[in-house]
Amino acid sequence: MLWYKAWLETRLRFLISLCGIVFLSSYFVFRQNHQALKIPGHPEWYYHTLHNGHGLIAVMWLLAVILLTMGGLLREKAIGTSSFTLALPVSRAHLMRVRILSSFIQAMALVIIPWGIMFLVAIATGLPNSFTQALFHAVLLAGGGSVFFALAVLTSSAIEGEYTAPAVCFGLVFADIIAMGGGRFQAYSPWAFISGAEYFNRATGRLTGPIPWVHVIGNVLLAALLTAIAIRVVQKRDF
Repeated sequence: MLWYKAWLETRLRFLISLCGIVFLSSYFVFRQNHQALKIPGHPEWYYHTLHNGHGLIAVMWLLAVILLTMGGLLREKAIGTSSFTLALPVSRAHLMRVRILSSFIQAMALVIIPWGIMFLVAIATGLPNSFTQALFHAVLLAGGGSVFFALAVLTSSAIEGEYTAPAVCFGLVFADIIAMGGGRFQAYSPWAFISGAEYFNRATGRLTGPIPWVHVIGNVLLAALLTAIAIRVVQKRDF
C-alpha cells in the first residue's frame, strides 16, 4: 500500500517528465543528425550531437528529480493530512525509505529510458554510435545525479513550504554549477561529473578513458549519507 501511495503522489510528475525528456532529447538528436547528413566527412559530428543531447537530458533530469522528491510528510503536514499517514502501523523511517526508493527508481528510469531512446534515434538517423559512449554518459548522469537526488530529498525533509524547498534546492544546484563547475574545484562538482567535462575530448566528441567507477562509488556513498540524514531529520521532527 505504501508503494502504491508513493506512486500515486508522483506518477503525474514522473510521466510528464519522462515524455518531455524523451521527446526533446530525441528530437534534438534527430534534427542535428539530419543536418549532418548534408555535410558528409565529419563522423565526429555524431558523437558531438550525442554528447550535447546528454547535456540536454542532464538539465531536464535535474529539474524533474527536484520536482519528484518534493512533498512527503512535510507537504502533508502543510495541508493537514500528515496525521493520517503517521497513523499507519509503520515507522517514519519505513515511510521515508519507501518514498525515497520509489522516487529513486523513477529517477533512474528517467536516465535509462530517455538515453536508450535517444541512442536508438541517433543510430537510426546518423552514423553508428558507440554503445560504450552511451553507457559512459548514462553512468555519469546516474552516479553524479545521485548526489543531487539525495540533496533534493534532504531539502524536502528539512524545509517546509511547497515552493520554498524546491527554490532552495535549485539555488544549491546553481551554486554548484557556478562556483564549482570549472577551475580548481571541478573535480569535486557533481554537475561537472555529470557533464563529463573532465573526460570529454572536443576533437573527437567522445568521452575518453575508462568509466571512473571509484568516483561513481564516492558519489553514491555521499548520496547515501545525505539520505540517511534526511530520514533522521524526519524521525526527530515534531508533526
